[in-house]
Amino acid sequence: MGTRTNPTHLAERGVLLDPAGFAQHATLQRWVPQEHAEFVEHYWSVSWDLPAGTKYVASLVPVSAVNLTDEWGGSIRHGAERPGCYVTGVVSRRRFDVTLYGWGHVVGVRYRPGAFSVMTGIDASTLRDKTFRAEKYVDRMDPLEDVAPRNPNAGFRLDSFIGNQIARYVYDLDEAQALLARLAVIDAAEADSVADLADRVGLSERSVERLSNTYIGVGPKWLLMRRRVHRSLERLNTADYESLSDLAHELGWFDYAHFSREFKRIVGQTPRAYAARLAQTAGSHQ
Repeated sequence: MGTRTNPTHLAERGVLLDPAGFAQHATLQRWVPQEHAEFVEHYWSVSWDLPAGTKYVASLVPVSAVNLTDEWGGSIRHGAERPGCYVTGVVSRRRFDVTLYGWGHVVGVRYRPGAFSVMTGIDASTLRDKTFRAEKYVDRMDPLEDVAPRNPNAGFRLDSFIGNQIARYVYDLDEAQALLARLAVIDAAEADSVADLADRVGLSERSVERLSNTYIGVGPKWLLMRRRVHRSLERLNTADYESLSDLAHELGWFDYAHFSREFKRIVGQTPRAYAARLAQTAGSHQ
């Protein structure tokens, strides 16, 4: 089973804002699912062993996915301040921060957009910006437990776990796969507006709103905004722009002020401040 261990500025889905700093404090692994790729984007783990008195804040830009995690050791994040098995919905209101200290590890399943709700019947909008202990849903899912990140069979064990979940809770596999395919198009579409998105997927705006909120957990406006922010991070990280105002217009914002508000909403700082920090970091390495 393939494994990727090097954090990058922009993963396929999700932005690690300080990859160099993260790599100095923790180890990231991802396993590509071999059998259930229509339900799972990837399995992942983070491990750390920090000196006494050292803390590190890992920051990521939110993505449109539900995660199921088994967490051990020293970490603090919103809604999960102690070890255990957790379900975390889409984080839409803030940057996703986790404080690491001491020793610990997290093993997780990142579901594809809508897959967790397709499997469990849980309305994804009820999970938005929340973290719950997995035991809350014990009648509709199994907890993820005792999968060590350094276990060479970790990826296969996770695939087996998801296979058991599908067998227990998905009654019509063809129907589930068709719905997930439609949700994937909604999640990934490049569109200027919800009306444009609805045209692209061949649905009414109301249907797109309902599917997006119920299964992914956020509305289509948020999905379009998040995609623009991710695109802007790609451009900022590679200095591929003439000016921030030009970049804002190219990516579909009315003006820089609109760009700045939405960027800060999920990155935690303005594009100008982010670009300045990148320039400062680059200068310190010259």
